[in-house]
Amino acid sequence: MKKAAAIGNVMFIYLAALLPVLLFSNGKSRFVSFLWEKIFSNNIFIPLLLFLIFGAVMYIINMLLFLQARRGRWNALELARINMIAKLVQIPAYLFIFIVGLFCMVMIFTIGVSAVFLLLDVLSVGMTGVYALAVFYQLRKEQFISAKMQIVYSLISFVFCVDVITSVRGYQLCARAGQES
Repeated sequence: MKKAAAIGNVMFIYLAALLPVLLFSNGKSRFVSFLWEKIFSNNIFIPLLLFLIFGAVMYIINMLLFLQARRGRWNALELARINMIAKLVQIPAYLFIFIVGLFCMVMIFTIGVSAVFLLLDVLSVGMTGVYALAVFYQLRKEQFISAKMQIVYSLISFVFCVDVITSVRGYQLCARAGQES
């Protein structure tokens, strides 16, 4: 389940990055044209709705992961490593969405696209933040960090960009403690 949650979190942001590609390449590719015309009926809300349903399922999976981690199903090192890898792998998708969002801000009729990307970014950071809650709970449970640090790390895991640094730091704490013992 821990890998499924991490893979789903990564897929979520990459699917978000795929939306503008589908939107702006309609008519330039037979496959994309087929998708728009036959599958989505030339309606942007259909892929967006499917995407949001996938996001809701991923939130549920992340919550279940958190509950299972509280029961001690995995150790901190496993969770911290997967959390760090997932957040590092997401960086290119975030950069792509940021660049497309900037271009969409330039033209008045595509500002709404930028707002949708902002919402999708917030949802993605929230998903990985819930995963990070499980990591930092387990770190405290295994006494790698204090309760105060668990609260601090857990809160900043929901802050864009800082969450990546926090995930790397969580892994470093586990890896160092593992080498010392």
